[in-house]
Amino acid sequence: MALHTLHPSLPEWTTALDAHLQSLFTDEYALLYEASVAVVGSRGKRLRPVMLMLATSCYGAVDTRVLHYAAAVELIHAASLVHDDVVDEADSRRGVPAAHRRWGTKFSVLLGDYLLARVFELAAEESVPAIMRLLSSTATDMGRAVTMELTALTIDAAESTYWTIIRGKTATLFGASAAIGAILGNAPAADARALLATGEAFGYAFQVADDLLDLQAGESERGKPQGIDWHQRRATLPLLYAVQHAPGAVVAELRRLWGLEALSPEEFALLRHLVEAAGGFDYGWRKVKEYQDTACANLEIIPAGEGRDALLRACRESFPLPVLPASS
Repeated sequence: MALHTLHPSLPEWTTALDAHLQSLFTDEYALLYEASVAVVGSRGKRLRPVMLMLATSCYGAVDTRVLHYAAAVELIHAASLVHDDVVDEADSRRGVPAAHRRWGTKFSVLLGDYLLARVFELAAEESVPAIMRLLSSTATDMGRAVTMELTALTIDAAESTYWTIIRGKTATLFGASAAIGAILGNAPAADARALLATGEAFGYAFQVADDLLDLQAGESERGKPQGIDWHQRRATLPLLYAVQHAPGAVVAELRRLWGLEALSPEEFALLRHLVEAAGGFDYGWRKVKEYQDTACANLEIIPAGEGRDALLRACRESFPLPVLPASS
């Protein structure tokens, strides 16, 4: 899905957002400026700030103040990616070398910390208590979730543990983005709650889809290496489902593969086949569809218009559901 087609003003808003993001670092010393602009400017989809801007547009204008907070949520996301790439020992991000490959691990850890600190500097400039609380609780949830992810997503983890982790890791920032947009648009409290719920449901669907594609899709389709979660020994939803529902012999084989230090291409293909045969991918895509439907349903009370239409399209079209098995 091309995001710029969601709303006629999105190209203008995202161009202004890019300029605003770059302006945040103009007074920094050379290396920090270079790294910050490279990390924040390596254009991803900007889904979180887009959700914030679209939510605001349901009620009013997307002005400089809105761009300010859109930049803040993008900086939270950028900081998390820098830290994630260090933890995952990833070589690339969005088709370019990861920050720690370009500037070293120590600098990259501090770069992520710096970007996160800038978020709260930006928020303090406007000093909206409800937004400060959202940003603070979101950063805390994300930190808690990624530390859990390092230790708790074993092959024997409960499915509930997975949902707890992806809520904190991904869903809360999407929810906060939509809710901040509602606050900036002076939306009624019920609408702000509905947009928060929409964003969180979107975030759940987004993360589950990403975890499914980590096993199903090749690097050329995703822009990042295949099997990152497996190689980091993070058991995501399709594997957890397979372990809980497959016959004993299949579970034993999955456990054998889990215990190997590394998988050959043939062994990785076997892993994917076993998870698919056990229904892990089918189950995962059904959950994506459920959260997608929930996100759309929560938008029913939002005022009709281009903003709501764009949010509905984003919720319906952001996930590669054509790969969903026909039986689902």
